[in-house]
Amino acid sequence: MNDAPLDALAAQCLSVRDLIDSVGDPLMRAAIDLLLMEVGRALAETASSDGQGEA
Repeated sequence: MNDAPLDALAAQCLSVRDLIDSVGDPLMRAAIDLLLMEVGRALAETASSDGQGEA
């Protein structure tokens, strides 16, 4: 699987997180942190599936 869309999504989420920090809303911060964790999980999943055939 191509990680480029997930990498781009992670970069955008990090930018949004910086904006949310400037707003100071804890609920928005929790929501973006949850999204970032899910994007990270998806990236890890694709990385592990890419390496399954190698040995």
